[in-house]
Amino acid sequence: MLARTLASLSLLAAAQPALANIDIQFDFSYDTSNFFSSNPDSVATLNAAASVFETRFADDLTAITSSGPNHFSTVFFNPSTPGADVTLSNQSVATDVIRIYAGGADLGGSTLGIGGPGGYNCSGFSSFCNTDTQRGQGETQNLYDSNGALLSRDAVDVAPWGGSISFDNASTTWYFGLTTAGLNSSEYDFYSVAVHELAHVLGFGTSDSFEALTFGSDFIGASTGSVALSADLGHWADGTLSTVNGVSQETAMSPAIYNGQRKYFTALDFTAMQDIGWQVTAVPEADTWAMLLAGLGLVGFAARRRTA
Repeated sequence: MLARTLASLSLLAAAQPALANIDIQFDFSYDTSNFFSSNPDSVATLNAAASVFETRFADDLTAITSSGPNHFSTVFFNPSTPGADVTLSNQSVATDVIRIYAGGADLGGSTLGIGGPGGYNCSGFSSFCNTDTQRGQGETQNLYDSNGALLSRDAVDVAPWGGSISFDNASTTWYFGLTTAGLNSSEYDFYSVAVHELAHVLGFGTSDSFEALTFGSDFIGASTGSVALSADLGHWADGTLSTVNGVSQETAMSPAIYNGQRKYFTALDFTAMQDIGWQVTAVPEADTWAMLLAGLGLVGFAARRRTA
């Protein structure tokens, strides 16, 4: 029996031809609070947030197929009860698909949303578990000292089966529009928070490969260089700036967002996702953005740390 509480991570083989774009598929079966069914525009906006990654992230995620003696169980936090985990036995996930369970809950305080990758349990042939838990991505990077002794085995890629995201349904006034035309200072932008939480599911601040590039309070990537992190080491430091089509904007993966504000995924956000292992293609970013400052709301993440 192979058990972990963190999404599968590994090294993507170099020079793979014709990598497919990822396909994020949402499952609302655990939305017992009816957050999405009560807000009809929310599903379209959530899918628009997913397209930020679907149009720019290419990879080669093998299918997970439970059959015969091979059993793959998914583990994720219940999006309507974030403190409780759900385990689903004998699951299968199609090639290049990432399955995300979505719902609403009373998140308390000023938290607008939480998101994180799922864990798993795997049993059966070692070839099945080795392939399916890593989704065919391969290896990690080994670091040795001058005497040849292994110092560390660091993940350099990310390949989740999926995970879960939850949005506050108690004290938050949401704006579900696809554009910012109707966004006002009394509302929080659902699109911005959804993009942020989806990035956590895809490994920002939650993956082994992100942790491998975290040194002290900084993230140091081959493409990003050294960038300061927030105290939780799962976000950029508050106020970190980047650009969207050359226009300055606070990063999407900073820990907070103001009401009345839309934040797009910035150049720095994309670059970090590339550094942790995603193949990021050069599709144009959103070409407009709005920044209206008022009260502050927080966004969160659910990290699934490695266990022995």
